[in-house]
Amino acid sequence: MLKNTKDQFGTIAKVLHWLIGLTIIGLIGLGAWMVTLDYYDAWYHDGLSLHKAVGMVVLAVVFFKLVWLWITPEPDQLPTLTWWERAGAAAVHKALIGLMVLMPLTGFLVSTSEGAGVSVFGLFEVPAVLVAGAKFRDLAIAIHFYLAYGGAALIVLHVVAALKHHFFNKDRTLRRML
Repeated sequence: MLKNTKDQFGTIAKVLHWLIGLTIIGLIGLGAWMVTLDYYDAWYHDGLSLHKAVGMVVLAVVFFKLVWLWITPEPDQLPTLTWWERAGAAAVHKALIGLMVLMPLTGFLVSTSEGAGVSVFGLFEVPAVLVAGAKFRDLAIAIHFYLAYGGAALIVLHVVAALKHHFFNKDRTLRRML
């Protein structure tokens, strides 16, 4: 089943969930490693090019995910969830979707703030849309940096909640996404 049903996530939603989630975890790890490198380190520039290219691909896949959510809404939450679990899950999911859009957008603004485009694996270049200079770049860097920490915390919360439901509550929360 490709589309979501009232009770179950479809194949496309599952693939998008795991593809985007694991890629973002990798990007956070790559970003954390890059900030430990000196600007003149050869790995810094290779890591940065990879980070930018994958970030642009993630942004495109996230837009596809948003369209897919519009076409086929998520299944209903399990009836066994408490009101605070329902509210928490809804808030975390909305925040994660926001971060999936804002992280690559702020990264793009950092990369293009002085007019240079972003190369996507040498296949094509995404041109700069806003040339704003160093002050704007510094603000975008700060936002991108703090969103990464917030995103990492939300990912940990999301994973811990899924594992709690699987191992302690023994409900279908995690199995619906596998």
